[in-house]
Order: sequence, then C-alpha cells, then structure tokens
Amino acid sequence: MIRCITIDDEPLALIQLTGYIEKVPFLKLVKACNSALEALDLLAKDPVDLIFAINMPALNGVDFVKSLVNKPIIIFTTAYTEYAIEGFRVNALDYLLKPFGYNEFLKAANKALHQYELQAKIQQHPLPASPEVPAENGN
Repeated sequence: MIRCITIDDEPLALIQLTGYIEKVPFLKLVKACNSALEALDLLAKDPVDLIFAINMPALNGVDFVKSLVNKPIIIFTTAYTEYAIEGFRVNALDYLLKPFGYNEFLKAANKALHQYELQAKIQQHPLPASPEVPAENGN
C-alpha cells in the first residue's frame, strides 16, 4: 500500500484527487492538505511514500520538493506547463497537466507503483558500491 498525500489550494481539485485516489486499490490517502506548510507539518510527524503536489502561492511545488530532506515519490498536478522542466529537475516522476482525467491519473499512479516496488527491491538487495573513478590529472 502506497501512503500518499495531496497538496492543492483549490478545494475542488482536492476533492477530485481524493476521489481518484479512493478508486486505486494500492493507494492510501493519509491527508489532503490545503498548503505546503500544512504538508510540511504532517511530513515531519508522518512520512509518506508519494505526494501529489501543485505549485502553490506561499511556497511553489518545486521549492517545496527541494526543501524536503527525505523525498518521497513526487507527481505534480498543476495547470502551469512552464514548471514542467523544473519539476523533472527535482526528479518528479510525472507531471499531470490540469484538467486531467482519471485515466491520466491512473497511468501516473501505476508509474508510482512501479517506482515504489523498485525502491523496495533496492532496499532489500542493495547494489554493491561502484569503484571510484580516478580523477584526471590533465595529461
């Protein structure tokens, strides 16, 4: 079960996301947050596996993700295309452009499931450390 939160300052968007999450058997909504600050308070006490985040007025989604020490899987859900490149620079798994439907949401959720399972396998069987590459001396 993937524990997730949503962050959106639009109540209707939170209702839509909550409804989509409830339809997906491997997702468990921990909380629907109205702001990044509310999410930060929650994450300090109760880490999650996945965050559906938007770009918010007080703290945009990219800066919010950059501020996290332990980064869960991130899927941005926003109406702004101009933040897509920055979203991927902070290793977002997906970028859902509003308005998006359930099928698009489900594709992103399935990507998150695949990533979650991959991370679990890596934690169970870590890869051996790779040897360090010697620094070039300029010759």
